[in-house]
Amino acid sequence: MSADDTEGSTKILGKTDDAAMFNKYRDERIRMFNDIYIDPITHKTRFSSFIAEREGELVDIQTSYALPLQFGLVDKFHRKEFIANFRNTLTRNNVTDSGIECEPYSLMTGFIGTAWINQALSSSGNSYDAYKLLTQEEYPSWIYPINQGATTVWERLNSYTHKDGFGSNNSMNSFNHYSFGAIGAWLINNSIGITRDEEAPGFRHFYLCPEVDPSNSISYASGYFESPYGRIESSWTKDGDNVKCHFMVPANTSATLIINGKKIAELLPGRHNLSLPIK
Repeated sequence: MSADDTEGSTKILGKTDDAAMFNKYRDERIRMFNDIYIDPITHKTRFSSFIAEREGELVDIQTSYALPLQFGLVDKFHRKEFIANFRNTLTRNNVTDSGIECEPYSLMTGFIGTAWINQALSSSGNSYDAYKLLTQEEYPSWIYPINQGATTVWERLNSYTHKDGFGSNNSMNSFNHYSFGAIGAWLINNSIGITRDEEAPGFRHFYLCPEVDPSNSISYASGYFESPYGRIESSWTKDGDNVKCHFMVPANTSATLIINGKKIAELLPGRHNLSLPIK
């Protein structure tokens, strides 16, 4: 449970002193994080004294930026340059621990970072990079194992390859593993944009905020979510300078359509087809 969640629950319970205490702790921890883990000159992530021999040394890897951004830990002094450093970890060539050089937009995260990297890119205004990361095909990437014949998400992105077969790294390995499959949450919440409303449990009301691919890597997206009220559908297709959208809002629910951060319409139950400018 985050500090924000705890503060919210204490307010609901009428424990105002506890709410103030948790709010104070949250602010203190955020200041501590910025002071210790972000270099004040380069705005890059760095090691703390937890590993004494590496204290102050730059970390500067994808996960070290994705998590603080997504969890709201980066203050205004660092934010612009911090995001630029984050993007640089994607646009540069990287090298794996085994010495393999990887091309730009390679997925250099582990289990924890993979769950949040595309969310962090979208929430920081970098959907272009999120889509480039999604559609990169060389190892390591989500599409690489698909091109090797995968029909499920693997624990290792090179669990099997046409060149090396099963290789020598499968003594402990899952061929149906959620961690790298966490991209599915971004596809639903961001690409087709089905997003819950925290004030309306069970998707009684929800948001439709589809992010049309600005990188032009894909021209359409379509999907659905089975809510307690019925199936929610969302799809978009590029059509010249416009995007054609289709939505299905279940009975006894409503949805707010938001495109590029702007409220477009309130949608009542039924099917909705719209043609909107891409920008």
